[in-house]
Amino acid sequence: MRVTIATLLILGALAVPSWADAPFPVIGKTAPDFTLTSQQGQPVRLRQFRGRLVLLNFIYTNCVDVCPITTASLQRVQQELIARRKWGSDVVFVSVTTDPARDTPALLRRYAQRYRADPKGWYFLTGTPANVRKVHAAYGIAVRPRGKGLQEHHLPTFVIDRAGTVLGAYGANPNPRDVLSDLEHLQ
Repeated sequence: MRVTIATLLILGALAVPSWADAPFPVIGKTAPDFTLTSQQGQPVRLRQFRGRLVLLNFIYTNCVDVCPITTASLQRVQQELIARRKWGSDVVFVSVTTDPARDTPALLRRYAQRYRADPKGWYFLTGTPANVRKVHAAYGIAVRPRGKGLQEHHLPTFVIDRAGTVLGAYGANPNPRDVLSDLEHLQ
């Protein structure tokens, strides 16, 4: 089934939890640029991926529910993109932490390894709490502590086209077949 841009916009609105104030402000606009630190300890700027399709999401390594499920779904997409020889050169994933105080590059690297995330095309990013909060604010990501190192947060997976425009967002746990179909359509 093909998912149109209008459907992505609707999915983006549905990815907002009931406690959030508004849908994501970035949909239909140029993706706000940022520079954070990768799981390899290197600076990564979102703008460096212009010319490629980007799936951008927000996770934290201490998560026990939706983040691991979403990461596993995206890992299945990654495997198929590798098989199609599109990984890294045509499509990249960027996962920004929602817990920068805890998620160091080393911890993000272990998390990435646990999910067999290929560093040639999947960047797990962290930074100072202030810098990461700026990214959250720019993308409309609300984070609410739940105690014991857990949190509630938005879990969209934004689709950014080659020109840097945010086309829409999937909700938590995107269906790998739908994502692959959409990426193929955008190629």
